Amino acid sequence: MKINTKRSIIALFAAAILALPVFAAGEPDNVTGLSATAVDSVSIGLSWNSAQDAEGGLVSYYRIYYGTTSVQMAGEGDYDTEVDTPDNSTSYIVEGLTPDTTYYFSATAIDSDDVESEAYSIEASAITMAEEVGDTTSPTVVDVEAVDKSHVTIEFSEPVILPDLLPEAAFSITQQINPSSVLEILTAEIDAEDETGATVMLGTADQALNVNYIVTAGVAVTDEAGNPIVSGSADSGLFLGTDTEPVVDGAEGEGEEEPVVDSEPTEPVVDDTGETEDTTPPEDITDFVLSYIEQVETFMIAMNWTASINSAKDLVDQILYQSLDLGNTYDSGTSLGTTATSHEISDLEGGVEYTFKITTKDSAGNESVGAVQSIRLPQTGIGIGLLLLGSVAAAGGILRRKQK
Repeated sequence: MKINTKRSIIALFAAAILALPVFAAGEPDNVTGLSATAVDSVSIGLSWNSAQDAEGGLVSYYRIYYGTTSVQMAGEGDYDTEVDTPDNSTSYIVEGLTPDTTYYFSATAIDSDDVESEAYSIEASAITMAEEVGDTTSPTVVDVEAVDKSHVTIEFSEPVILPDLLPEAAFSITQQINPSSVLEILTAEIDAEDETGATVMLGTADQALNVNYIVTAGVAVTDEAGNPIVSGSADSGLFLGTDTEPVVDGAEGEGEEEPVVDSEPTEPVVDDTGETEDTTPPEDITDFVLSYIEQVETFMIAMNWTASINSAKDLVDQILYQSLDLGNTYDSGTSLGTTATSHEISDLEGGVEYTFKITTKDSAGNESVGAVQSIRLPQTGIGIGLLLLGSVAAAGGILRRKQK
């Protein structure tokens, strides 16, 4: 791939506070406000301000330049790689990077005539996370089943360890269509009938017949390597409430013991017209990723995800919920529409752990369990002094014009 060569120019001292766009007839604005944050060992998330074309409209897309050497600090050379964003969204995740490596990024804007802005943006950098070794795979919920009206089994992907103190507090059960309705959990223990140790038996209050429940395992549940459950769709499962009485071992009684029979299969719910009622929500979103970008004294959280497959083609909304207590309670939710696959929230306080859940909703009002992710922000955002210092240090190579 051929990389455009750009030559250095001297930046004005005003660049210590704000990179001023360099205007040229018919060219889009230069990109400003570029920030970079590591997502994992092979990915870095970028965010920047919107740029306008020569006529004052939004540009068509952006071009990301990056490499392992700072071009602007050196005042010469070229970036190793370039990639175009799919649209004019102001965030992008660069993938396929090397773990524990510093990468330098710059960006330009491209208008509808494929005219590129005159100069690179101010350079941003981030270090990919170190690659983890050993067992780093967290356990996931494989299956949930009501044994009887007061017992539920949860099968995990591998053997799990429960906390010694109040293990039942590591789980929660709510009704699917009414999350505020909680089913009390009385006991939690490893199921003695599963020799692998991968099944947990919950003792509950009496369930309501034919009600869909969601059981969620918390981060206090770990595997034998100490990897905790990760919040998201893999930490929960659905089961149907039953009124089957528990079987009591060794119970005495007169006459022949009646055999235990399976409960009758659940009949589909029908409405007043006799038609089958839709009780199945759209599939959840996947690949839900959070990253943060430092602002002056505050932070912005950028979210990206893959849309629901929406196999029933009845999805009417995606709803974003926010929690400050690790997902125990959420706010009333914000509509994201049907097509969004990214979202940003600005002016967030440092030193706080935020939990976000995105659900899908269909035209019948059915809402999915949701995909959940948490992120803890550092104690404070970057101070204005550090911002000025970084800008002055880069003043010699802030903008590099393209060769004519």
